[in-house]
Amino acid sequence: MPVEADEFGGVLQLWKDENHKPWGRLRYETSRLNIARHTKKETLRVLDFGGGDGVDAIYYAKLGHLVTLMDCSPTMLAEAGRSAEEEGVSDRLVLCQTEQDSFPDLAVQQPFDLILCHMMIEFVPDAQILFKEMCKLLAKGGVISILDTNRYSDVYMSAFQTNKIPDAIKAVGRKEYFHPWVNRLTPRFAADDFINQLDINGCSLIGHYGVLNICAYLPNEPKFIPQYYRQLQALEFQLTDKYPYPLLARFFQVIGRKN
Repeated sequence: MPVEADEFGGVLQLWKDENHKPWGRLRYETSRLNIARHTKKETLRVLDFGGGDGVDAIYYAKLGHLVTLMDCSPTMLAEAGRSAEEEGVSDRLVLCQTEQDSFPDLAVQQPFDLILCHMMIEFVPDAQILFKEMCKLLAKGGVISILDTNRYSDVYMSAFQTNKIPDAIKAVGRKEYFHPWVNRLTPRFAADDFINQLDINGCSLIGHYGVLNICAYLPNEPKFIPQYYRQLQALEFQLTDKYPYPLLARFFQVIGRKN
């Protein structure tokens, strides 16, 4: 059953709380570091697809880029609008409400130099169709970044983070997850699911990264200690592109470039 538009609005505060925790901040910091490896400092046209309350969109707008934030939740978009006003970037941010897998009224705005699809592709009816449509909106030489939960990490989360070995056994080979925020099963993906689609859609792989390679599996309490967090951040930045660590990271990040 598809996720309804404002089901996401109902978890806005949960989403904001999670993103302000050390592991949420580190997810953003690492994914942005990886994107910066492949983008120029000139002004970019950015599409943040499913960008929710605009954390990434506002970050890139503050860097001077022109950003379109697309999301299906009016509550999330309203929050993004308020934040953009507070940060003084409303003139560089366009808000667009849509369904999870459609691109209305964007033909005149394409092509985009950078497309983000972070932490939402598990909620769309058909991830391959969505990926194909996003690739169509890329300019030649444009960059697309897909970030989502790595299905292989569920075993490690159960075994190390929650210490529930029976749950870890059940997670082996599982490709779905019961997501409590939307009260239904959602698919779990791995990096290869999208790496294999790049060539089909006129793109080349330029980066396969792991995000929270170690952080997600450690006890949470020390992460709130500033010195520990800085050390953990340095470790994560070192591991993000070092094989084989990305294979079992909590999140995969696949970055492609339009041929």
